[in-house]
Amino acid sequence: MSTQLSDFTQWARLAPQPRYNALMGMLSNPDGLHDSFQRQAGNKAAGIDGVSKAEYAQEVEARLAVLSTDLRKLSWHPRPARRVFIPKSNGKMRPLGIPCFEDRIVQDRMSGILQAIWEPEFRDCSYGFRPGRNAHQALKRLGEIITNDKTQWLVEADIKGFFDHVDHAWLMKFLAHRIADPILLRVIQRFLKAGVQIQGVFQVSEAGTPQGGLVSPVLANIYLHYVLDLWFEKRFAKSCKGVAKLVRYADDFVACFTHEEDAKRFQLTLAERLAQFALELEPTKTALHRFGCYAKRHCAQLNEGRVATFNFLGFTHYVTLSRAKRFVLGRKTQKERFSKKLKEVGDRLASLRVRGGHAMMGYAKRHLQGHIAYFGVSGNSRSLRTYVYNVSRLLYKWLNRRSQRKSFNWDRFSEVLKRWLPPIRIMHNLYSSRCG
Repeated sequence: MSTQLSDFTQWARLAPQPRYNALMGMLSNPDGLHDSFQRQAGNKAAGIDGVSKAEYAQEVEARLAVLSTDLRKLSWHPRPARRVFIPKSNGKMRPLGIPCFEDRIVQDRMSGILQAIWEPEFRDCSYGFRPGRNAHQALKRLGEIITNDKTQWLVEADIKGFFDHVDHAWLMKFLAHRIADPILLRVIQRFLKAGVQIQGVFQVSEAGTPQGGLVSPVLANIYLHYVLDLWFEKRFAKSCKGVAKLVRYADDFVACFTHEEDAKRFQLTLAERLAQFALELEPTKTALHRFGCYAKRHCAQLNEGRVATFNFLGFTHYVTLSRAKRFVLGRKTQKERFSKKLKEVGDRLASLRVRGGHAMMGYAKRHLQGHIAYFGVSGNSRSLRTYVYNVSRLLYKWLNRRSQRKSFNWDRFSEVLKRWLPPIRIMHNLYSSRCG
């Protein structure tokens, strides 16, 4: 982070202002733009202009000087993002916007400014795309609420196509709450209206912030800060009879309640609240559940069958008991994530056969290290072992298909695995003290 932006971040945190003026000088600062250039990864896909970081770097000082001047004169116009589609775990496709490299520089700088202004305002219930916060903290906080705060009902929710349905007019109103610089607001609006290009065809952006844009995460957090977080904590929770808590990561969130009446009212009111801002719930990912330390007992008394489970941040959460027969929030790798990742590993190993066994084993090891780093949470050791075993079988399969002659048998391969496999261990302790 450049010195100017770092100083501004500290100032905004220690002495937040009602509204901020004259921000364009910070956005167009040549040193700050150069700092944003350095932060960009060199292996990212190119936008519609085909320019990579390596190509941009050949005349970087001259290019950034022109970019700084264009921003100050308000003659900079972002290019349309190149839209591609990537598969989701449910079989659908997720749209992804790939901006041009120079636009990524401006977006990175803009993101830092917006983050500095709103970070002191964001609520503690928000964990996605914020400095010093991550998904495991959100999971741990959710566990604390369910275990310690008398949670007996919860609503799991997901906003349908959120990044594609952010209303531009409402977003600009929200930004104007804290930004009084009309030029910066105009630059942000240009980004929102830049549009996308799909297979060479330009499409106007009437709503949404394309996933893949560096400024999209902070804009999404600002939008949901006003639409959901503030509304829930300042208005809805105060009208509840019991405890009401929210945990949100990007557009996925879980609301926990003591009383069924509050949970049902939230589910109904939430749909109405989102509709006011051109959003709607994804029905397949939104549900009301009896869940908590007494859920198993109540389900048995009311003949409701087994306690329901819910998914959040790649984990299936369920009610279970410890060895001391006390309530524990259980977590295991979500089935859809498990299957999708294994298919990706199999396809990747098949494509690496021409590069040899070392490349295949290197990829599999790196993949497993990343998988364990995220899914290695307390209570998930069985899923970890199962996943590692399945990846090992896929590696064995494709290593032996590099030629017509079988390279080795499973017993010999198992000996290699003992020296090669990354250790299967719990990386994140998410257990909370137990409910009485």
